[in-house]
Amino acid sequence: MGRIKIKVHKNDNTIIMKINQYIFILFSLLFFNTIAEAQSLDSLLKKAYDNNPSLKSLQLEYEAALQKGPQVSQLQNPTVGIGVPVLQPETRLGPQQLSVSASQMFPWFGSLKAKEDVAVTMAKSKYESIAVERLNLNYRLKSAYYNLYLLNEQQAIVRENIRIFETIEKVALAKLESGKSIASDVLKVQIKIEDLKQKIQLLEEQKANHQESIAEAINEQNISNIHVDINSLQFAVLNYDIEAYKKNIERNHPIINQINWEIEVANKSLTLNDYEGKPSFGFGLDYTMVGNRTDAEPIDNGRDILVPKVMISLPIYRKKYTAKNQEETLKKEAYAYQKQSVTNQMVRDLQNYKSDYERAKLIFELAQKQIQLSDSAYSILMADYSSQGKRFDELMQLQSDVNRYELEIINAIVQSHIVNFKIERLTNF
Repeated sequence: MGRIKIKVHKNDNTIIMKINQYIFILFSLLFFNTIAEAQSLDSLLKKAYDNNPSLKSLQLEYEAALQKGPQVSQLQNPTVGIGVPVLQPETRLGPQQLSVSASQMFPWFGSLKAKEDVAVTMAKSKYESIAVERLNLNYRLKSAYYNLYLLNEQQAIVRENIRIFETIEKVALAKLESGKSIASDVLKVQIKIEDLKQKIQLLEEQKANHQESIAEAINEQNISNIHVDINSLQFAVLNYDIEAYKKNIERNHPIINQINWEIEVANKSLTLNDYEGKPSFGFGLDYTMVGNRTDAEPIDNGRDILVPKVMISLPIYRKKYTAKNQEETLKKEAYAYQKQSVTNQMVRDLQNYKSDYERAKLIFELAQKQIQLSDSAYSILMADYSSQGKRFDELMQLQSDVNRYELEIINAIVQSHIVNFKIERLTNF
């Protein structure tokens, strides 16, 4: 492309200065916009912890569950009644004109505290679900972020291979002009270049899914492009101790803690059931207003009636309490088996993750060796084709293989980190 020459007059200096200022401002805006779009993984994780709707929902559910304690630990409402007889019954001291009664029942000592303990323990079980969701959210966000990095690196590798094939194309064109090659060689390399360009576009389209996953995690709907803030990755180092992992899971994993709290709820429910199987008692007071007799003057004429009373509720029907004990005991046994099953599944997952890591490591090391061998072979084949126009298909195949090895290497590196994230979800809490 030829250069565009601009003839400058003395009076045009001001215009040129303004143009330069506009160019500088435009460059600055583009530069700072690029910097602003680059987001670190830590910043995205913080946004997710602060804004993720699932976490907020679970937090509110936990806070709501805590409000159950004050609801169940209160006494029953007192009972108050007022009666006005339509036909006033006569007593020796006069007619009954109005009756008022009040009573209050009390459960067995410790029953209210036992109800509150059950409600609070159930809330603690809900709290562990927050920790579980944080672990899952952490894994989803990290995986999406590193997969974006993988796609970026794959695109860079493909672009570099396009550049190499374009070099081969130039050589093929030169050999064609000199009569030492055939037109099909040029067409083959051009087809390969177009295939690689199409692959770049396909990789770009794959980014959308991971960007949507990140946007969903941080609860931002208008994210159009996320720039990954990772310079380069090395193959992840895995410190793997299955026995230590198993002990840590059994003691501290939120899912196991959640099951432990469910077992504790069953224990508290057994205690509460024992209290509810005991008598409850109450106190009351009946007051009757008595009018004066007009046909006689007995002693204490018109004296009102005041009757204190004591009540007791006897739980003589015991079947429901027996059934409740059996229900909670069976729940405890079921939770114990569930805890064992969940622990075993997590250990199996850890073993599978270790196999995935070893597989990625094997692919990584093999691809590195293949590239080292291919470098020498490429130089030989390129020299043969440049000088004699021979072995073109071998040259194309070798470069395609190198491209594949490079993609396998970056994929293995990213997979080694994703395996680490999977292990963290089960062990780092």
